[in-house]
Amino acid sequence: MNYTNLIKNQISEGTLSFLRYLIRNGGPDMQDYEQFTNIVDNLDTHLIDNFREIIKESLNENTLIGHGFVKPYGYPGDFKIIDSIYKFRINKDIRYRNWDMFFQNQPAAHAVRNRKEYFIHECEQMLMEGRQKPKVLILGSGPATDVNEFLNIYPDANMTFDLIDFDQNAIDYARKQNEGFNGSIHYNRINVLRFKPYKTYDLIWSSGLFDYFKEKHFLYLVKKYSSSLNKEGTFIIGNFSDINPTKNLMEVLSDWYLNHRSVEDLWRIARQSGAKDELVTVEEEPLGINLFLKIRSNNHLNYN
Repeated sequence: MNYTNLIKNQISEGTLSFLRYLIRNGGPDMQDYEQFTNIVDNLDTHLIDNFREIIKESLNENTLIGHGFVKPYGYPGDFKIIDSIYKFRINKDIRYRNWDMFFQNQPAAHAVRNRKEYFIHECEQMLMEGRQKPKVLILGSGPATDVNEFLNIYPDANMTFDLIDFDQNAIDYARKQNEGFNGSIHYNRINVLRFKPYKTYDLIWSSGLFDYFKEKHFLYLVKKYSSSLNKEGTFIIGNFSDINPTKNLMEVLSDWYLNHRSVEDLWRIARQSGAKDELVTVEEEPLGINLFLKIRSNNHLNYN
């Protein structure tokens, strides 16, 4: 690597020295987090490729940032990295361990784990309400670790889960880790844009899929699936907030881009879908990084 050229392109010798230290160290120690984050946050767009070249020894499948960058399954935010975030996996190899600790300690990773807890809470609420055989549809189900954790806590829950994912690898992974509960879970390999529900649901859930949709597809799917709610049903869509403090790190290190949205954005989409204001709320997990658009069935008005 010709570091001289990088210096001429405005990456300073001090920054280069620090980045080399991080590579030798297997990533940043906690006391390095602020300095490294400041470098990334202040990096000019035209220097991103040069920056990645400097740390390329760490941008491979042995690190979580590298997994995000390499995209071994062909798309960002795949089932493997989401499962690793949920389970706080850390590579024990000293060459990569600190990178994974850094990744897992980022606010966005904590927010992803919080959205799993949010889902479990929503399922618990249905049990507490005494609903009879509640049905759940999950759009972009990924590893289905959230379902797995819920069913491990409530193995006798009389609930069914219909999982939708376009990636057969994700479905295979989810089926394997849920093999003890597969009588309660049905798997469908299909794009959510093409899937046609043939029944109604108590809960339609999508934790992170809508982060990747432009607004026209987001709106289309809200309209499409809202009609598949039963009279007590709720459609919940997770979306990263536009205040995500990990945004630059995700984009620069892992080439991981999302459609961040504000509370106002989600309200606007809900209204454009035809949902009545009294049936809509926007909630957030404790960090305020993941937002949740909640749309209750129109039948709630008549039901109540």
